[in-house]
Amino acid sequence: MTAAQYAALLGLWIAGIISPGPDVLVILRNAFLTTRGKAMLTAAGVMVGNLMWITLSLTGVTLVINSNHVLKLVIQIAGALFLARMGYGSLRAGLAARALNRGGTGHAETSDPEARAGLAARVCTDGQDGPGGSAGFSGPVDPDVAASPAASAGTIGGPAFSKAGGLLGTRNLTSGKALLQGTITNLANAKAIVFFIALFATVVPADILWWEGLIALALLMAVGLAWFLAVAWFGSVPALARRFQTRSAEVEIVAGVVFLLVAVLLLVEVVLAG
Repeated sequence: MTAAQYAALLGLWIAGIISPGPDVLVILRNAFLTTRGKAMLTAAGVMVGNLMWITLSLTGVTLVINSNHVLKLVIQIAGALFLARMGYGSLRAGLAARALNRGGTGHAETSDPEARAGLAARVCTDGQDGPGGSAGFSGPVDPDVAASPAASAGTIGGPAFSKAGGLLGTRNLTSGKALLQGTITNLANAKAIVFFIALFATVVPADILWWEGLIALALLMAVGLAWFLAVAWFGSVPALARRFQTRSAEVEIVAGVVFLLVAVLLLVEVVLAG
């Protein structure tokens, strides 16, 4: 590959990754509602997914997937359903938190055990809410969360702590879950198949040497990681994060709606392509 081809590859790559999408959304959601460390791990997870896509593209696997209608259809539907599930979880958690806040019971400091149990039961389904779930009425507090801007702002246990739980949510988000959220969100976007095929078919020669492929891989990974880590860092700036954490219900609702819209668009593409 020539220097001009590498430059063209990087230009197309940058144009693709800076476009708002599920990757940026999940990083910002975790940056706003958890901690900088968890947001950066989410960004790293996104790049793990991209590493898989780039490797598959360089080895020609994405071309095989694209040419196999059934396999491509399965990947598209599975990805859309995952994004829809994530969107539903965020939307549901946001609506439940807002309902509790409007009822004047959004804070967990109430000393009445029956009231605490009643509030937990009102939003307890699928193991994501209730005790240890999105309502935040019981269970240990993550040390990272306790040290986050939300804690210093006095919102832990209140509106900012009413978050979706489980693997896809932000409640008690562990480092492993943050990394996994980024990876799965990236892989769930089946549009990546078309993007990477177009990216490599445009500027990468068919007879690319193995060491040239490694250089291309390293360049794409370095630029992508720098971008997504920057998104995570700026999204978790304390002054900015505190503003969003005090409106955590709205953040969850907006994130949920966007994830659902992306899922619907992916499913519409599947139907139209069929």
